[in-house]
Amino acid sequence: MREIVKRAAAVLAALAVMALGTAAAEGEEALPGYLSAGAVARYVVENGCGRDADALERVDQTRDADTLAFYLTQVYGLEPDSWTDCAVYRAGGTEAFEVAVIRFANEKQAKAAAKSLGGYIDAREGDFAGYEPEQADIVHCSRAVWSEQGDAALLICEDPGAAEESFAASYQALTRVPFDPPQTEDMTLYDSAPVLAAWESGDPSGLTEHDAAIFAAASAVLEQVTTEDMSEYQREKAVYGWITEHVRYDQDHYDALATVDPDSYNPAGPLEKGKAVCVGFATAFQLLMDMTDVECITVVGASRENAADHAWNMVRLNGQWYCVDTTWDEGSPEEEWDYFNVTSDVMAASNHQWDYDTVPEATATDGGAGA
Repeated sequence: MREIVKRAAAVLAALAVMALGTAAAEGEEALPGYLSAGAVARYVVENGCGRDADALERVDQTRDADTLAFYLTQVYGLEPDSWTDCAVYRAGGTEAFEVAVIRFANEKQAKAAAKSLGGYIDAREGDFAGYEPEQADIVHCSRAVWSEQGDAALLICEDPGAAEESFAASYQALTRVPFDPPQTEDMTLYDSAPVLAAWESGDPSGLTEHDAAIFAAASAVLEQVTTEDMSEYQREKAVYGWITEHVRYDQDHYDALATVDPDSYNPAGPLEKGKAVCVGFATAFQLLMDMTDVECITVVGASRENAADHAWNMVRLNGQWYCVDTTWDEGSPEEEWDYFNVTSDVMAASNHQWDYDTVPEATATDGGAGA
């Protein structure tokens, strides 16, 4: 459930064992849905181009579907409805920078799309020629490439060679270990509904003794660390800080001859006794988020290439999902948190596995803007 070494080794971003533009079977299937075009594009922008992806416009997220379709067909010259996924980053204004990754059903379609993107590059250079010669030079040296996995990429940036290398490397760097639930432990989530109902009504008198103790402990934590004027992000951060500071991993879980306290698997362990295993950490965080009206889910997954059951959380702030893992940050001060409001890619690269098709994808970081 919990990695003995807190920070698992990240997946090495070595070059993928494939060559851009090499032949492949026409009917070769596209990449699994959990490695999105957005993940590949962000990797290229940040690792190949050295840019902050969040500081750029992502056209496929900021514009409506009709505008995006117009951009891909009329501006890029792609066939209507030919792509299955896409991500377009651009700087805008008088800066030519633009990186796009567009996914197709097979390599043949991706190669044809790269040819169309090459035509866009030629036209784009003309847009800057004369009045922005430096930007025109950047466009002149840019590239449109494709991969055997069925992606076409537009790489208008200062170092298109590095961007192309990152495009190739992204598949190995980002491809996630397929999820195979270990099911070595009971990962059933504690039913906190009675506690939440008592919190909403202000009347805990009908609770069982066990739930009443959880209610009292959770209420005390929230009274200690939150105030009414806090934003959702501030409440989340305050609760995360309390848990990582006050709760420790139940060491009995490492001893095959010891009996682990059953409360370590539910909110009572962390909130009352200051100890828990991962599912206890996660359900306590979930309960406190629910009580503070921060949208939250608990992810029951795995770690260490599916060798161990593991659980963590995701929160939704301002419409964006973020991953958090209080267990793997336990005992760490805020400046050393590695798993607070991180992306799904960060979780995957730090040896977390989960059902990628049913769990929301977290692509944003921090979540504290405007807090």
